[in-house]
Parts: sequence; structure tokens; C-alpha cells
Amino acid sequence: MKLKFALIALVGLVASGTTVTAFVANPAPAPKSIKEVMKIAHKDGLMKKIVAGSASDDEKKQLLDLYIDMLEGEPKKGDKTEWKLAASATVVSAGKVVLGKEGAIDELKKTTDCMACHSKFK
Repeated sequence: MKLKFALIALVGLVASGTTVTAFVANPAPAPKSIKEVMKIAHKDGLMKKIVAGSASDDEKKQLLDLYIDMLEGEPKKGDKTEWKLAASATVVSAGKVVLGKEGAIDELKKTTDCMACHSKFK
């Protein structure tokens, strides 16, 4: 029944001239692996740029997107629940940076303590 409704809706959109190629031609990109996130966010210097205050709004959003991908990944070792809690705190602090909340940069620095995370999950 749901499939039938979806097909009817799609046909209706096409018949009315609505463009649906954006949904078909531009699927969401695959999430980056934790390793890719670490490379882009930390090794390539995005995080440093944000902490220094020289990052653009788009770069702040990029960091948030990266940390969301990290949260959706699975660590090599360690307790998965503990991983989700730690990664969630990082996502929240990156979100606060995007929103420009006071104290967000300091919170982000705390939630991205490399050795605290690597010793448990890498």
C-alpha cells in the first residue's frame, strides 16, 4: 500500500512538471569513516582553524557533519555505548560552535581530547 501511494505521488509530481531529479541525481553522500573524519578534522587542521577563530560558518558546519559521521561509525575497540556517549558529546559541542554559543570552543576542546578517546577506542 505504501509503495502504491509513493508511486502515485511520484507520477503526480512528474505529471505536474515538478522536477524530481534532485532526489534521484543527488543522493546523500556516504558517511565518512572515523579514520577519514580524524584526517579531515584533525590532521588537515580544520579543528585548529575553528579553535583559532578563523573558520568560516561553512567550515564549522563541515566539522559538525564530520563528527556526526564519526558518531555513526564504530570504533575498533572499546564499549560501543561508551563510544556513543563520547561521540555524542563531541557532536553537541560542535553544534554549539555552529550556533555561536558562549563557551562552545572550550567545550569542543574538552570533548576532542585525542588521547582520552584513542586510548579507549583506537
